[in-house]
Amino acid sequence: MLLVLLVMALAAGAALLTGGRFTALANNGLTGLHWLVAAATGQLLGTVTGGIAYPVGLIGSAVCISVFLRQNLRRPGVALLALGFCANALVVVLNGAMPVSRTALARAGLPPSVVDDPRHELSGADTLLPWLGDVVPVTLPGLGQAVSPGDLLIAAGAGLLLYAGMGGTGRIPTEPAPSWHQLETKAPPDHPAQ
Repeated sequence: MLLVLLVMALAAGAALLTGGRFTALANNGLTGLHWLVAAATGQLLGTVTGGIAYPVGLIGSAVCISVFLRQNLRRPGVALLALGFCANALVVVLNGAMPVSRTALARAGLPPSVVDDPRHELSGADTLLPWLGDVVPVTLPGLGQAVSPGDLLIAAGAGLLLYAGMGGTGRIPTEPAPSWHQLETKAPPDHPAQ
């Protein structure tokens, strides 16, 4: 999640530098935002309540996210979001939790003991498709973690969606260089023209 937020902050900065504006997000044309709210609510309630509500919340959340992604598939970045979501969902369904590589944790400077919630488990010999689990170390200062290839796709898709939604052009706006005539006829402020 921190990686997604970091990428989105970078995307917003890049959009602002290339002429994009936050106000453009109001006209982005995304449909079904209520599905995202429902997905977040399902995840939160399942995590807080625990018990049978946890898997029910996850399944409900996955359905809501799938509907949102399907409704917006033609938007920039949404295909990457969908691919990342499917990759993460596949490895979690096959293993019952997101497998986390010990090697990736070590490279990120984290001990295996950080894997202590029911949504994650350390990879082992019986892990199916371990390469789709949290195998990519992220070693930014204060942000050591292991993420999955699906997380990377989700981060890239979210960044692209935000960048395009803000109206980023891909070009840094600049003032055109003055012509020789303009330079010759303009005197510097502290040297009066003669």
